[in-house]
Amino acid sequence: MNLEKKTLSSYLQRKKLIIRGTPIRVQTLGDGSKNRVYYVSSPSQSWIIKQAYGRTQTKERWAIDRKRIFAEVNCIEVLRQFLPPEVVPEPIVEDRTDFISITTAPPKNAVLWESELADGKIDLQIAVQCGELLATVHNETKDQPQIKTLFKDTKAFEQLRIEPHHDHVVKNFPDLNKAIQVQTKRLKKEGYCLTLGDLRPRNVWVNSGQLYLVDFATAHYGHPSFDLGFYAADMCVKAMQNSLQKAAYLEAINVFWNGYFSLSSWKKPEEIEKPAVRDLGCMLLAATDGRTPIPFEDPHVTDLARRIAMSLLFTELDSIEEITEFINRTLIDG
Repeated sequence: MNLEKKTLSSYLQRKKLIIRGTPIRVQTLGDGSKNRVYYVSSPSQSWIIKQAYGRTQTKERWAIDRKRIFAEVNCIEVLRQFLPPEVVPEPIVEDRTDFISITTAPPKNAVLWESELADGKIDLQIAVQCGELLATVHNETKDQPQIKTLFKDTKAFEQLRIEPHHDHVVKNFPDLNKAIQVQTKRLKKEGYCLTLGDLRPRNVWVNSGQLYLVDFATAHYGHPSFDLGFYAADMCVKAMQNSLQKAAYLEAINVFWNGYFSLSSWKKPEEIEKPAVRDLGCMLLAATDGRTPIPFEDPHVTDLARRIAMSLLFTELDSIEEITEFINRTLIDG
């Protein structure tokens, strides 16, 4: 069954969430490339309803495991064991026949952090909280055999992150094969904690300074560096697309990173930080030359992004402030 807007009411009735005749309002969320996602509200409550696709709805379609939606429900249930209930959704329905999940929705007045950033509102305290929350997730799940067993399957992560990003970049830059394969092997084989795999502003809702995290389809037991690099790459792209506010976007990387390491329980932070910089390089190069590249308006900026990314794969710079300063200087000097 394909869950369409016109069938949502009857579906919710079958799941005994509403009765016949209950009015609902439906809003489509996301770009629809990997899932159908709806924000559905009735007079008394609201839900997020998601159905996983078996193929991406892109020009170059590729297969993705629909069972990732069940891993997402598992991730939410684990997170709710140690994060405040107002930070993550509550699972309501797990439909294993049609690959559908229903969870509680973000608070009524919450807005996507992505939308706030698009409007030029760069709240660094939100970035700090994201870093601290990520550290809590990694700390609480580190070296936990039961969680490792629950999230040992990395298929969705490889299909949605490694293959379209790392592997596709290697096809375009075979001379970088060795450097990127080092990163790929680590991300596939080294499992230390629950890695979210998709922490970025479009998956963070904000309500009066309170964060609400969503979208955990690529969660797996992996290397913590990926989450830091993935967030940083998203902010780097925003800095490159918004030259007037690039310093603020880059600072949102610094404070996120520092918020993370202020709470992180890793005994040797450099063992996380250095590979995270390499992950940032891989993700940034995927933004220009991956399977689904991001269109930059200025071709010169695309070239700068490519050059920065390649440099980060081999850099010996130590601190995140040095990294973001290097990025800022390169964008200014061209």
